[in-house]
Amino acid sequence: MTDTSAAAPKTRRTTAFAQRMTNVLVRPSSSASVDQGLGQGMEMAITVAVFLGLGWLLDLAFGTQPAFMIGFVVFSVVGQSVKMWFAYDARMKTLEAERREAAVAHQNPASNPSDNSSVNPGPDQ
Repeated sequence: MTDTSAAAPKTRRTTAFAQRMTNVLVRPSSSASVDQGLGQGMEMAITVAVFLGLGWLLDLAFGTQPAFMIGFVVFSVVGQSVKMWFAYDARMKTLEAERREAAVAHQNPASNPSDNSSVNPGPDQ
């Protein structure tokens, strides 16, 4: 029985440590927008490069030297721009909804923690 009682605190400590490390690793950093922008830029550059390569290969195969390269690059740039616009629009709608909820949250008396009249009645009641 002493083995299981000795193992329980160690497991709790290990679990607490794992929880703290998860919180540190998953917590968004203050530079999250910079990281997101860098990721989107890399995604766009890689996508354009892939489509440029595919266009080049098709141009070699069919003998239409710049046609497929230009067409695929324009297609990829337009596609990535549309994708970024929709992602931006969805993110802004989410932030606007959060801002609206935060603006009216203090107006709801049920969620106001400083209203303790029902919990702690005054001396005259």
